[in-house]
Amino acid sequence: MRHFIAKKDLQGALTQYSWTSYSRVDQLTCKQSDCIWVVASDENWRQQLIEAKQKVTQIVVLTYKYDRLEMQTALMLGARAYCHALGTQSLFSSVARVIEAGGMWLPNELLSVTTSNVAVKLQSKRVLPVLSGLTNREKDVLSGILDGLSNKEIAREHGITERTVKEYVGTLLHKFEAKDRISLLLRLGEFSHLKDAL
Repeated sequence: MRHFIAKKDLQGALTQYSWTSYSRVDQLTCKQSDCIWVVASDENWRQQLIEAKQKVTQIVVLTYKYDRLEMQTALMLGARAYCHALGTQSLFSSVARVIEAGGMWLPNELLSVTTSNVAVKLQSKRVLPVLSGLTNREKDVLSGILDGLSNKEIAREHGITERTVKEYVGTLLHKFEAKDRISLLLRLGEFSHLKDAL
């Protein structure tokens, strides 16, 4: 496995590995089994990660400051590890060994927060019906409700009657076990990720 990294000053931390520096990921010639290290302080790190994912399966995102949202973004885009750019040689060696063995590396400081977030998400699945079970029209109406639109505005936006919107609102209230629009909004309020899933 060869390792590719953009910042030459970080190469010294992993002296036992063969490093190749790069300026642009899209110009790299590498094997699927190689590893690309992307530095999150570069403003286009997300694009570099997307391009790296097309070339290799092992991608490490290095950061100068741990950030949960940055880590989640990195993982969603295909990173296998997220660690501090100023880590020790033993840390980088551990990261390299773990991802080479097919594992993932996350910092302990963020792992406990992520684990508790997963528990909250699992509990939310018990409270909320599966969104994929909603019809397209129910999703349209729910999206309008989340945007704060009235029944009349939702009807106008989707070219249906206000009466039809009322029927869909009733169906949504039943599915989400809410007694009115306000309790529906209160029930959905803590799940802000729903809007993106519709």
